Amino acid sequence: MDPVTHAVFGGLWALPAARRQRMRQAAVAGALSGVAADADIFIRSSEDSLLYIEFHRQFTHALVFVPIGSLVVALLLWPVFRRWASFGRLYLWCFLGYLAHPLLDAATSYGTHLFWPFADTRVALNWVSVIDPLYSLPLLLLLVAAAWRRSVNLAALGLFWMVLYMGLAAVQNLRAEQALVAWAEQENVSIERAVAKPAFANIILWRALVDDGQRFHLVAIRNLPGSPVRIWPGGSVEPFSAHSFDPDTRLGSDLQRFEHFSSHWLFRFPDYDEDGEWFVGDIRYAIDPASLRPLWGVRFDPEDPDSHARYTTPRRVTESERELFLDRLLDRLAD
Repeated sequence: MDPVTHAVFGGLWALPAARRQRMRQAAVAGALSGVAADADIFIRSSEDSLLYIEFHRQFTHALVFVPIGSLVVALLLWPVFRRWASFGRLYLWCFLGYLAHPLLDAATSYGTHLFWPFADTRVALNWVSVIDPLYSLPLLLLLVAAAWRRSVNLAALGLFWMVLYMGLAAVQNLRAEQALVAWAEQENVSIERAVAKPAFANIILWRALVDDGQRFHLVAIRNLPGSPVRIWPGGSVEPFSAHSFDPDTRLGSDLQRFEHFSSHWLFRFPDYDEDGEWFVGDIRYAIDPASLRPLWGVRFDPEDPDSHARYTTPRRVTESERELFLDRLLDRLAD
């Protein structure tokens, strides 16, 4: 999730552990702890661009790291907060704020390593987008108002909206998955695995994928409660397998790392090939939920096994993609 939402989430989670007269301090401590887990963005390498995506949302987002991460934040805040609360109370605020971060990330379409080091699975419930103003803005307003007025009722209202919207998003995800399965049955597409992810900044449009063992099939789904479900086919592509490259080479190792990161949803996107290099993209993400143009991928020279695969994000949003996104969201496209 974006840093603002993480800060708001952490601040709201800390409020129930604070007395009314200390709600402002708890909100600040929880908010700072709520963004602390993303310090992993500084783990980078100029030679190995995949290092960043491997470590982002990894150990700093694991449940076992929460007591450690929150302790670090509490120690950093203690010289300022010691006049308002005991260290135990400050640590509790920081613990709740820090804990909110990985749990919120797990609800997104990107996911997080909740159970590291015991499992390398990236948990992604696919309930909400990494940015969702309809979710975040009311929470921000309620947190500020609750802390400013020291209002328990406003804090409770913020927590209620937090749970209500996430519950609705979970139901929306289930409905999108059901619509995807119904579409696959209608089109006689076998399902080895399937996933539905919320499109950018909403829980109405969904980007849905089916792997039939031979090809990836893409559809966009509009799923507004109380309205008929709309589906737009986005085409199909052959999967890309990193196993066609020698895993003992630097290039083969990089491709396997990226394949693991993308949960084996890779495909070659020739439109981005240039100067003899291939572009392999992650099909799970795009601006227009029915478009095959990926948000990110890796570029590499297939003839140079000693070279690195370079992670790149060609996220140029075209006017046509923006218009298609809005047309689908607002249901302005004809059948």
